[in-house]
Amino acid sequence: MAERPPKLYTSERRSTKPSKSPKGSTSWVKMLLSLLTPKKKTEKKKSRNKISIRWAIFKLFVTLGAWIFSFGVLAILWFSYDLPDVDQLMISSRKPGVTIQAQDGTVVGTYGDLFEEMVKLNDLPPYVPQALMAVEDRRFYSHFGVDVIGLFRAAYTNYRAGRVVQGGSTVTQQLAKNFLQNQGKYSVHDRSFRRKIQEVILAVWLELKFTKDQIMTMYLNRVYFGAGTFGIEAAAQKYYHKPAKYLTVYEAATIAGLLKAPSRYSPKSNPERSNERATLVLTLMQEAGYIPSAKKALEQKHDEITENYVDIKSNSYFGDWIYEQIPALIGSYDEDLVVITTLDPFMQQQAEIATKAKMEELGKKFKTTEMGLVAITPQGAVRAMIGGMTYGKGLYNRATQALRQPGSAFKPFVYLAGLEAGLTPDTMISDEPFSIGGWSPKNFRTYIAVGEISMAEALKKSVNTVTTRIAAHVGGAKIAAVARRLGITSDMITDLSICLGAMEVTLLELTSAYASFANNGNFVTSYGIIEIRNKKGDILYQHQDPDPIQVIKPNNLSDMNRMLQNAVAHGTGRAAQTAFPTGGKTGSNGDKDAWFVGYTSNLVVGIWTGNDNNAPMIKNSTGGRIPAQTFALFMKPVLEANPPSSAIVTAPIQASNDNAEVSPDEGIILENDSGSVEKSEVIEDTSDIDSLLNQVAEE
Repeated sequence: MAERPPKLYTSERRSTKPSKSPKGSTSWVKMLLSLLTPKKKTEKKKSRNKISIRWAIFKLFVTLGAWIFSFGVLAILWFSYDLPDVDQLMISSRKPGVTIQAQDGTVVGTYGDLFEEMVKLNDLPPYVPQALMAVEDRRFYSHFGVDVIGLFRAAYTNYRAGRVVQGGSTVTQQLAKNFLQNQGKYSVHDRSFRRKIQEVILAVWLELKFTKDQIMTMYLNRVYFGAGTFGIEAAAQKYYHKPAKYLTVYEAATIAGLLKAPSRYSPKSNPERSNERATLVLTLMQEAGYIPSAKKALEQKHDEITENYVDIKSNSYFGDWIYEQIPALIGSYDEDLVVITTLDPFMQQQAEIATKAKMEELGKKFKTTEMGLVAITPQGAVRAMIGGMTYGKGLYNRATQALRQPGSAFKPFVYLAGLEAGLTPDTMISDEPFSIGGWSPKNFRTYIAVGEISMAEALKKSVNTVTTRIAAHVGGAKIAAVARRLGITSDMITDLSICLGAMEVTLLELTSAYASFANNGNFVTSYGIIEIRNKKGDILYQHQDPDPIQVIKPNNLSDMNRMLQNAVAHGTGRAAQTAFPTGGKTGSNGDKDAWFVGYTSNLVVGIWTGNDNNAPMIKNSTGGRIPAQTFALFMKPVLEANPPSSAIVTAPIQASNDNAEVSPDEGIILENDSGSVEKSEVIEDTSDIDSLLNQVAEE
């Protein structure tokens, strides 16, 4: 029987598979559903957790923000409670400005705070404020008072440089800073955190209260531009002698460049640095699009910036001397003043040239570091004044403040006292050494005594033994009275050492006393102020020449002038000779001070040299050397420009024994057995002289 083929498909297999299949598929579905169901619940829980965290963070930030805002408000209130009223920005509180001028209108110096009337922004060329914005705050019209971009830029620049080379303060912040300082809240050098915070707060407040143009206007009229000037108008008048509305682009850039360092970039004192700074400002203006070409603007450079200005640093001594006298003449003042003085710019310039030239030539050789010079008219008007070799190194005026021993420059008062006591220029006096009360005056080492010489010859050669004999004859008190009568106001002794200048005087008072010899024997008080006016032109003070007071009799005046002329023509003052008749006398205090005071009929000049610390110069540093030579150097151009209209005297001195050598020095050693100088008998009361001086001062 044939074998049946196997059944490939049977009903059992068909029945079994379907029966098993649902069971298997159901289990897998259930398993999948069971797995899926817990997963959905976990995701929901996680989502809820995420929402909770976000909410917590949000609440935290809101809370912190509220606290920060609260603390910020409290901080602002704390830093703002004592801020000044910004309405005061329109009111300027300042020290009155004083402009000191020479008689011809030349500006000698300025003092106090110099302001002009407020200038409106619309009245200025657009490049004037643009020059300031280019160098100080280019985004002025786009920030809210604080330039955040500028701060980051400055911080990055300073970080790369390793030091502070750039600032980030805006014009508004600078105005706020200026206002706080002017109101006395902070000093100029204050760098405190509180000041910086208040500056920012005030800057933002200014931006809220005022327009940008108003802020720029206030800034332009308040900012400091150096040399005592505040505001663009005062700076334009100071540096360029014109209103601000007429400034050129170059001039505007120069003034804008001053803000960084007014003294360093001053166009008057540092023209080269000023030009470099102005060039930088112009370049920045070109980069900002304010001007088309910096090169073209440079062509407008004003080369005559010093026009109508004495560009001499030494005139500051004179200016200081004048400034200090103002309250005594007009009392306290609260308005700007113009002071017209006696200074002659040409003479002042020649004085500076002469003193510098001689100090450079001979200063190191003779070991001297300072020099003073005063030139006055015979009536007392001060034409030139040198108070020292370096103004700014010290404000000490060696012409008006330094008290030094005049040595033999004091001898003319001794000889005048001798004439008044009956002596004459021809009176013969022993020149031999002698002692009086243990005191043995000595002559200069090269002088050879001849027995007797005339009084005129003794003054010419500055013989100490003769001078001392005259003093012993008339008395120390008489000499002091004569000196006081001619204007020596310093304290004087009345012992015999006075005859050799063993006391202290200022250069100005000694020169003024000599002026009586050139002023027909009349008393002379030096002065430097002719007139004081306010800005309106009202005259507050005017100098009045006093009535002549004769302090030297005509016959004695003639004798003194002839003897002092002879001292310059043939004696110790030979180095001071000029092309015109000149009288004068040298003097020295050992080697610590060297003097020469000389005069023509139209000018009296006193010169001193020495060291502030009284360190000695080299041996034989006499008045016949540096001082007399400086006198001649100064007088040559001055007399050529203004020659004397007459001679001092015309009568010649009778020739006398001239065998003795002229002494180049007038120093003397004063000593006795006890180490002190004997006093002579008091001959004359000097109270009448004090009364005379008081009367002249009142007039």
